[in-house]
Amino acid sequence: MRVERLDFVTIFVKDLDKAAKFFSDLFETEFPKSWPTVMDTRETIDRIGINLAAPRTRDGVSSKVMASKGEGLITVGLKVSNLDEAIAELESRGIRFLFREKIAGKVDYAAFHPKDTYGAMFVLTEYKGENIASAVTSK
Repeated sequence: MRVERLDFVTIFVKDLDKAAKFFSDLFETEFPKSWPTVMDTRETIDRIGINLAAPRTRDGVSSKVMASKGEGLITVGLKVSNLDEAIAELESRGIRFLFREKIAGKVDYAAFHPKDTYGAMFVLTEYKGENIASAVTSK
């Protein structure tokens, strides 16, 4: 599987607004309006690929993961040139596919089970554009 680049990292946080302000001030960056995801979180991503995610419900999968692991790094995103081929390759290696969704109608996104990849959830992306933040927020 050919990976074009490290695309983003996701950090689980309890308070999305507070974390966005912290990272905005720390790295002189901006986080656009957040959006809900298929995984019961609200997320926002900046131009350099820091993706912040906070649980939307108390009893969802994300809340349970945060309760056991706490806040912190949870996902590594990798941009690939062909998502269908990349999914097939990972599955052929026994890495369990979790879900696929389209973000903002522009970013094709597939997630894999962290138990098969040493505890980190890997997400593969395919899109046109400079980076995932510009792809998600462009009109």
